[in-house]
Amino acid sequence: MRVYISVDAEGCTGIFKLSQVMPENPAYEFCRRMMEGDANAAIAGAFKGGATEVVVNDAHNNGDNIRIDRLDKRARLISGKDRHFSMMEGISGEFGAAMFVGYHSRKGERGVISHTYYYSEIQEARINGEPVGESEINGFLAGSFGVPLAFLSGDQHITESIKAKVPGIRTAATKRAIGHASAECVNPEISWKMIEEEACAAISGLIRHSAAPLAAPPVRPMNDAPYLLEIRFATPGHANRASLLPGSSRISATEVGFNAADYRDVFRAFLCLVTLASTFRENG
Repeated sequence: MRVYISVDAEGCTGIFKLSQVMPENPAYEFCRRMMEGDANAAIAGAFKGGATEVVVNDAHNNGDNIRIDRLDKRARLISGKDRHFSMMEGISGEFGAAMFVGYHSRKGERGVISHTYYYSEIQEARINGEPVGESEINGFLAGSFGVPLAFLSGDQHITESIKAKVPGIRTAATKRAIGHASAECVNPEISWKMIEEEACAAISGLIRHSAAPLAAPPVRPMNDAPYLLEIRFATPGHANRASLLPGSSRISATEVGFNAADYRDVFRAFLCLVTLASTFRENG
């Protein structure tokens, strides 16, 4: 079985505040080591569970956090910023399972450094009326290829949330979130052992029993476009920039929508909308 792993930073072992995941901060070196350690634990678990091949996508920021010489040599690594599928670059129907490592809660929810793709621009994202975060947005994309989400690690809020949405998923709570920038953490060796064990159980379980992929919530077709994406931005200025995308519609002063028949088009539109919005500056 080929296994795809998307690795973010905010939900990784030992991470509890935003400055740790920012490249310009001295604490960033620690973040890189934790991302690499969590990724290696997931890789080891996947192979132990029966994986024949593992591909890792460095999904945080510009995709230049994980160092290839620090990664389990059995895995391949996708790095870099200009990726059409961003946090999910490389996903395809050739994979038998997807695993999300170091993930976090969506903007507005409880959890360490909770946000949705961007820290300040996006206030809420909805698909077919349901609020979603990165685990759903990315998980639906995997599902569009028929790839089930088998494992997720992060704090207790995101792990409990995803278990309610994906029956049978295996999770590893790397820390107990106290606030947005505080957490009760465990030693990395303890966390990595847990990630490896749960990742192993996830893959071995999938090999024995197939699982259904994560699918976007159903909605009545509208103009033969059953997927409705809605994003509420921080300011009307962000929405102005986002609404430059052809096919988008202005819902309100701060909200922009997009309809599509194919979820992959919705995912691409999401990336375009938030990228356009990020170019807005209050001072012009």
